[in-house]
Amino acid sequence: MLRRLRPAPWVVVPIVSVLIAAGCGTGPRGPEPEGATRTVEAANGEVEVPAQPRSIAVLWRPTLSAVTELGFDPVATLGDPGADDGGLAPFLPEDHRGRPPRLISDSAREGDIDIEELANAAPDLIIGVRTQSGAQADLLPRLEEIAPTVLLEWTGSGSWRDHLTGVAEVLDAGEQAEQVRTDYEAALQEARAEITDVEDTTVSLIRLQSESEIRFETSRSFPGQVIADLGFPRPESLQEGTGGTDYVAESYENLIRGDGDVVFVFPGSGYADAPGTFDGPLWSQLRAVREERIFAVDYDEWGAASHSGAHRIIDDVRAAFNGDLPPAV
Repeated sequence: MLRRLRPAPWVVVPIVSVLIAAGCGTGPRGPEPEGATRTVEAANGEVEVPAQPRSIAVLWRPTLSAVTELGFDPVATLGDPGADDGGLAPFLPEDHRGRPPRLISDSAREGDIDIEELANAAPDLIIGVRTQSGAQADLLPRLEEIAPTVLLEWTGSGSWRDHLTGVAEVLDAGEQAEQVRTDYEAALQEARAEITDVEDTTVSLIRLQSESEIRFETSRSFPGQVIADLGFPRPESLQEGTGGTDYVAESYENLIRGDGDVVFVFPGSGYADAPGTFDGPLWSQLRAVREERIFAVDYDEWGAASHSGAHRIIDDVRAAFNGDLPPAV
């Protein structure tokens, strides 16, 4: 299976300029004078940040992924204390060797931040997100009492590419971000070279949301974008989401809409009793089931909107096509 080589030692993210208060340029530089700062423009306006932050706290798990991909080890992160590994593993590079960041939330919900625990982590920079709910924007005054706080725009799982760019702007890590993108393109090319008839193989993505609801992932969703990057076409009826979302919500009676040459199925995070094999009467309508080209994958991995998550999707797709991932029938 595909594994990346790490570099050595959305939706547009509204970081449109970086004003240098000490030093210059966009890539990594030598040591800055003690206390040197840079000014970045973000969703919450201009923010003066350390030129070389040493203790970064992140308030969004895709931000955790971006920061670690760029070679930094955050001291604190939002996560889920009730989940294995704090719900962080899908968002971390497989070869990440930094010490586990401190969890500073009671759940993975964006506004569920333990301010006291965050303060105890003593960050010199906080990176969060501004979403439609505005939960972290509402917390901004309290966050800024702890450390300079940058909020990046996040409009959905399709934001993952530009989120990396935004985080790199904040951390003055443009060269590292380019390496992350180069690694991703190399992984795509390697997979395309291995899989035959990519352009003639329609791939469908089905999320089992509950016992009564399924969701077909469109090309706007995070996993849909990775599948599109690999070059696979998608079912024509599933190009646009429902009500501005990146998925089409349906009942199981309309499962046939999600048929394809190959189908990947993943249970939603709230559906603990979801089946792992798909051979009942409704499922047998699908040609992918009859031809044993349906595969069960992990939604925690396929929903981890980040470059780390994208590499794991590529790994699973390659495994499905080369026979290392057995069909779920």
